[in-house]
Amino acid sequence: MTVIGVVVGLVLAAAPDGRFRRAVPIAGAAAALPPAGLLAGLVIAMRWAYRRLSRRPSHPDDEAVVAEVIALGLSAGLTFPNAASIAAAAAPGPVSSHLTRSIRMHSGASAGPGGSSGLFIVARRALSTGAPLVAAVSDYAAARRRDEQSRQVSAARRLPVKLLFPLSLLILPGFLVLTVAPAFLGGLDRLGL
Repeated sequence: MTVIGVVVGLVLAAAPDGRFRRAVPIAGAAAALPPAGLLAGLVIAMRWAYRRLSRRPSHPDDEAVVAEVIALGLSAGLTFPNAASIAAAAAPGPVSSHLTRSIRMHSGASAGPGGSSGLFIVARRALSTGAPLVAAVSDYAAARRRDEQSRQVSAARRLPVKLLFPLSLLILPGFLVLTVAPAFLGGLDRLGL
Protein backbone atom coordinates (compact mmCIF):
# COMPACT_ATOMS: atom_id res chain seq x y z
CA MET A 1 0.00 0.00 0.00
CA THR A 2 2.86 2.35 0.74
CA VAL A 3 4.23 1.72 -2.73
CA ILE A 4 0.88 2.73 -4.23
CA GLY A 5 0.96 6.02 -2.32
CA VAL A 6 4.53 6.74 -3.45
CA VAL A 7 3.72 5.90 -7.08
CA VAL A 8 0.61 8.11 -7.00
CA GLY A 9 2.68 10.94 -5.52
CA LEU A 10 5.37 10.61 -8.17
CA VAL A 11 2.84 10.49 -10.98
CA LEU A 12 1.06 13.57 -9.64
CA ALA A 13 4.33 15.45 -9.19
CA ALA A 14 5.39 14.62 -12.75
CA ALA A 15 2.25 16.05 -14.35
CA PRO A 16 3.44 18.37 -17.13
CA ASP A 17 1.01 21.20 -16.54
CA GLY A 18 1.31 21.23 -12.74
CA ARG A 19 -2.41 20.99 -12.08
CA PHE A 20 -1.96 18.17 -9.53
CA ARG A 21 0.64 19.95 -7.37
CA ARG A 22 -1.89 20.33 -4.56
CA ALA A 23 -2.50 16.58 -4.49
CA VAL A 24 1.17 15.64 -3.84
CA PRO A 25 0.90 16.18 -0.04
CA ILE A 26 -2.16 13.93 -0.03
CA ALA A 27 -0.16 11.23 -1.79
CA GLY A 28 2.67 11.71 0.74
CA ALA A 29 0.22 11.23 3.61
CA ALA A 30 -1.11 8.18 1.81
CA ALA A 31 2.40 6.75 1.63
CA ALA A 32 2.76 7.17 5.42
CA LEU A 33 -0.57 5.49 6.19
CA PRO A 34 -0.84 2.28 4.15
CA PRO A 35 -4.66 1.75 4.28
CA ALA A 36 -5.19 5.40 3.48
CA GLY A 37 -2.85 5.10 0.50
CA LEU A 38 -5.27 3.05 -1.49
CA LEU A 39 -8.21 5.24 -0.49
CA ALA A 40 -6.34 8.45 -1.33
CA GLY A 41 -5.24 7.01 -4.67
CA LEU A 42 -8.82 6.05 -5.48
CA VAL A 43 -10.18 9.46 -4.49
CA ILE A 44 -7.57 11.26 -6.58
CA ALA A 45 -8.23 8.99 -9.56
CA MET A 46 -11.99 9.53 -9.26
CA ARG A 47 -11.58 13.32 -9.08
CA TRP A 48 -9.27 13.27 -12.11
CA ALA A 49 -11.75 11.17 -14.10
CA TYR A 50 -14.66 13.43 -13.09
CA ARG A 51 -12.78 16.58 -14.11
CA ARG A 52 -11.69 15.05 -17.38
CA LEU A 53 -15.22 13.98 -18.25
CA SER A 54 -16.81 17.25 -17.15
CA ARG A 55 -14.39 19.38 -19.25
CA ARG A 56 -14.79 17.47 -22.47
CA PRO A 57 -14.31 19.40 -25.68
CA SER A 58 -17.27 20.02 -27.89
CA HIS A 59 -18.94 17.03 -29.40
CA PRO A 60 -17.61 16.19 -32.87
CA ASP A 61 -21.20 16.31 -34.10
CA ASP A 62 -21.45 20.07 -33.41
CA GLU A 63 -20.22 21.05 -36.87
CA ALA A 64 -22.95 18.90 -38.44
CA VAL A 65 -25.57 20.61 -36.26
CA VAL A 66 -24.24 24.05 -37.22
CA ALA A 67 -24.28 23.06 -40.90
CA GLU A 68 -27.89 21.85 -40.58
CA VAL A 69 -28.94 25.12 -38.93
CA ILE A 70 -27.19 27.09 -41.68
CA ALA A 71 -28.91 24.95 -44.35
CA LEU A 72 -32.25 25.59 -42.66
CA GLY A 73 -31.59 29.34 -42.63
CA LEU A 74 -30.54 29.27 -46.27
CA SER A 75 -33.70 27.38 -47.23
CA ALA A 76 -35.69 30.07 -45.41
CA GLY A 77 -34.15 32.73 -47.64
CA LEU A 78 -31.36 34.08 -45.43
CA THR A 79 -27.95 34.93 -46.79
CA PHE A 80 -25.01 32.76 -45.75
CA PRO A 81 -23.56 35.30 -43.24
CA ASN A 82 -26.98 35.80 -41.60
CA ALA A 83 -27.65 32.05 -41.41
CA ALA A 84 -24.13 31.47 -40.06
CA SER A 85 -24.52 34.14 -37.37
CA ILE A 86 -27.82 32.59 -36.25
CA ALA A 87 -26.18 29.14 -36.17
CA ALA A 88 -23.24 30.52 -34.19
CA ALA A 89 -25.60 32.01 -31.62
CA ALA A 90 -27.54 28.74 -31.38
CA ALA A 91 -24.62 26.34 -30.96
CA PRO A 92 -22.16 26.88 -28.10
CA GLY A 93 -18.61 25.62 -28.17
CA PRO A 94 -15.48 25.87 -30.28
CA VAL A 95 -17.33 25.40 -33.57
CA SER A 96 -19.52 28.37 -32.75
CA SER A 97 -16.60 30.57 -31.70
CA HIS A 98 -14.69 29.63 -34.89
CA LEU A 99 -17.79 30.44 -36.93
CA THR A 100 -18.23 33.79 -35.18
CA ARG A 101 -14.56 34.70 -35.73
CA SER A 102 -14.79 33.79 -39.41
CA ILE A 103 -17.96 35.85 -39.85
CA ARG A 104 -16.36 38.89 -38.16
CA MET A 105 -13.19 38.62 -40.25
CA HIS A 106 -15.10 38.49 -43.52
CA SER A 107 -18.09 40.68 -42.68
CA GLY A 108 -16.88 43.49 -44.92
CA ALA A 109 -16.21 41.21 -47.87
CA SER A 110 -19.17 40.73 -50.16
CA ALA A 111 -17.58 37.69 -51.83
CA GLY A 112 -19.34 35.29 -49.50
CA PRO A 113 -18.23 33.01 -46.71
CA GLY A 114 -14.65 32.97 -45.51
CA GLY A 115 -12.76 30.68 -43.20
CA SER A 116 -10.81 27.48 -43.42
CA SER A 117 -13.24 24.87 -42.06
CA GLY A 118 -14.88 22.35 -44.33
CA LEU A 119 -18.20 24.15 -44.13
CA PHE A 120 -16.74 27.38 -45.49
CA ILE A 121 -14.84 25.56 -48.20
CA VAL A 122 -18.04 23.84 -49.35
CA ALA A 123 -19.99 27.11 -49.28
CA ARG A 124 -17.25 28.99 -51.13
CA ARG A 125 -17.05 26.27 -53.78
CA ALA A 126 -20.83 26.28 -54.23
CA LEU A 127 -20.90 30.05 -54.63
CA SER A 128 -18.02 30.08 -57.08
CA THR A 129 -19.47 27.32 -59.28
CA GLY A 130 -23.07 28.49 -59.09
CA ALA A 131 -24.28 25.28 -57.41
CA PRO A 132 -27.22 25.56 -55.01
CA LEU A 133 -25.82 26.61 -51.63
CA VAL A 134 -28.58 24.91 -49.63
CA ALA A 135 -27.89 21.54 -51.25
CA ALA A 136 -24.13 21.86 -50.77
CA VAL A 137 -24.43 22.74 -47.07
CA SER A 138 -27.07 20.00 -46.50
CA ASP A 139 -24.82 17.43 -48.19
CA TYR A 140 -21.90 18.58 -46.05
CA ALA A 141 -24.01 18.15 -42.88
CA ALA A 142 -25.09 14.67 -43.99
CA ALA A 143 -21.47 13.71 -44.69
CA ARG A 144 -20.43 14.92 -41.23
CA ARG A 145 -23.25 12.86 -39.68
CA ARG A 146 -22.10 9.76 -41.59
CA ASP A 147 -18.51 10.34 -40.45
CA GLU A 148 -19.67 10.65 -36.84
CA GLN A 149 -21.76 7.47 -37.12
CA SER A 150 -18.82 5.52 -38.54
CA ARG A 151 -16.61 6.85 -35.73
CA GLN A 152 -19.16 5.69 -33.15
CA VAL A 153 -19.45 2.27 -34.78
CA SER A 154 -15.68 1.82 -34.76
CA ALA A 155 -15.58 2.92 -31.10
CA ALA A 156 -18.31 0.37 -30.30
CA ARG A 157 -16.28 -2.32 -32.05
CA ARG A 158 -13.25 -1.49 -29.90
CA LEU A 159 -15.27 -1.62 -26.68
CA PRO A 160 -14.93 -5.39 -26.06
CA VAL A 161 -11.15 -5.08 -26.28
CA LYS A 162 -11.20 -2.21 -23.81
CA LEU A 163 -13.38 -4.25 -21.45
CA LEU A 164 -10.82 -7.07 -21.37
CA PHE A 165 -8.54 -5.00 -19.13
CA PRO A 166 -10.98 -4.59 -16.22
CA LEU A 167 -12.22 -8.13 -16.73
CA SER A 168 -8.77 -9.66 -16.52
CA LEU A 169 -7.43 -7.49 -13.70
CA LEU A 170 -10.46 -6.96 -11.50
CA ILE A 171 -13.00 -9.71 -12.04
CA LEU A 172 -10.88 -12.72 -12.96
CA PRO A 173 -8.76 -12.80 -9.76
CA GLY A 174 -11.87 -12.71 -7.60
CA PHE A 175 -13.44 -15.43 -9.70
CA LEU A 176 -10.35 -17.60 -9.29
CA VAL A 177 -10.27 -17.03 -5.53
CA LEU A 178 -13.94 -17.97 -5.17
CA THR A 179 -13.99 -20.98 -7.49
CA VAL A 180 -10.52 -22.46 -7.94
CA ALA A 181 -9.05 -21.76 -4.50
CA PRO A 182 -11.60 -23.90 -2.53
CA ALA A 183 -11.08 -26.83 -4.90
CA PHE A 184 -7.30 -26.42 -4.71
CA LEU A 185 -7.34 -26.23 -0.91
CA GLY A 186 -9.67 -29.26 -0.75
CA GLY A 187 -7.26 -31.21 -2.94
CA LEU A 188 -4.32 -30.25 -0.72
CA ASP A 189 -6.33 -31.30 2.33
CA ARG A 190 -7.10 -34.72 0.80
CA LEU A 191 -3.46 -35.24 -0.01
CA GLY A 192 -2.52 -34.38 3.56
CA LEU A 193 -0.33 -31.45 2.65
